[in-house]
Amino acid sequence: MFVQSPFEYISTHLQVIGWPALVYFAWMVSKYFERVTAQASKTISQIDSMATNHFPHMEASLTNQDTLLHSVDQSLKTLVDRTPDRS
Repeated sequence: MFVQSPFEYISTHLQVIGWPALVYFAWMVSKYFERVTAQASKTISQIDSMATNHFPHMEASLTNQDTLLHSVDQSLKTLVDRTPDRS
């Protein structure tokens, strides 16, 4: 009966354990990159959607707010002009 040392056992059985472990590790890395790529694509599509759909609505809303603030400014100037001095 031949008794192998742990080093000899590992070196003879490394192919049995090593290649499947290497293939599994490569598969996990590829899955990680697929997730990262999918997330990046989703983020880009959401940014494009926001730029094409939401920015025009936001611009119109800001234009309306600007018009309202200008009207309030003019009303306040009119009130100040018509109010007599108290000094």
